[in-house]
Amino acid sequence: MAGTTALATTAGVTSARCAERTATFATYNIEDLTTEQVQSTGDEQAAAAARVIQEVRPDVLALNELVNNVQESAVRDVPRTPTNARAFIENYLRIPQRDGLDSIDYEYIYVPKSNTGVHSGMDLDNNGTIDKTPGDQTYGNDAYGFGRYPGQYALAIASRYPIEKSALRSFRTFRWMDMPDSEIVRESEGMSLTDEEAEHFRLSSKTHVDIPVTIGEHTVHALLAHPTPPVFDGPENFNGKRCHDEIRLMADYVAGADYIYDDSGACGGLSEDASYVLLGDMNAAPGNEESLDAAGTYFLENENFNTRRLPTSPGGAQAGSPYLTAEFGKQVDYVLPSPDIAIRNSAIVWPSKNAQKNGLSDDVQTASDHRLVWADITSKA
Repeated sequence: MAGTTALATTAGVTSARCAERTATFATYNIEDLTTEQVQSTGDEQAAAAARVIQEVRPDVLALNELVNNVQESAVRDVPRTPTNARAFIENYLRIPQRDGLDSIDYEYIYVPKSNTGVHSGMDLDNNGTIDKTPGDQTYGNDAYGFGRYPGQYALAIASRYPIEKSALRSFRTFRWMDMPDSEIVRESEGMSLTDEEAEHFRLSSKTHVDIPVTIGEHTVHALLAHPTPPVFDGPENFNGKRCHDEIRLMADYVAGADYIYDDSGACGGLSEDASYVLLGDMNAAPGNEESLDAAGTYFLENENFNTRRLPTSPGGAQAGSPYLTAEFGKQVDYVLPSPDIAIRNSAIVWPSKNAQKNGLSDDVQTASDHRLVWADITSKA
């Protein structure tokens, strides 16, 4: 389906021209894929997701809502190793999931820690109780990012190209109050933060990460995030404003904002000459009021992202718009390169209702309420 599965090199007509290198970047929210599902074979949802991935064969794949079992194992009796990302690769992606499909392997993975289910020690939902017992809704409400246990709804990246681990940056502990002119909700009705809570509260509901990937002699920064859904709150719009600022953090990062600091304490955003691709379920559609149109402002109308060729699908068109990426009728999943990167091809894996090619229509529905989004990108090295 996606055109390129390996690097393609084109010689220039003069020595001044650079070689073009093309790779497929993709993002896929596989709705709450759990440890129990991926640590063994035979799970229907995991197999369906693997079939979709084997159809596209991305070189760099961002996964949303894959449980971080290393974190989960601190409170639940689950395997700590291999990581769920590695288990999904070994138990599903390395095995052809249908006749005519080939296995796919990813040598390089990175699984960052997530704020989901990490307890804050505070009564964040203002119900008068600090619930420190994992497993239920009230525990999740008092975590930095909603999760009934640590590591739920986490994320990972799998790559066929080397990850520059020494240059990885994560922003999981960045405080919301440290963003200048933020939308932080303080001392209001409903969900809000007291002065003491704001001193500790983290902006990222999962994590924001910068993962440099080496493609040939060129580095492309894969930027991953999964902001909180802008719902499940009241008129104060706590989650909507948090989603807005989680998205803004990514835009400020690629713009080189100096206020940003990572988990190691290093300050600043990307350098001006960096190449990057933003990946993930951003939980915000263009024009969405709850998230204050963060997707429109910071992604689609932002000259720091290449939006000249947005992915589309026939299934989305039948559901209301070719740009939709989820069954609930929203464009929320994005693959957005930097302006120096050309988009050769792109699509959303959502067949039309009457196109039952190799069972792919059934697979996309079984795998998730989101659709895999991919783009073939070309950078110069």
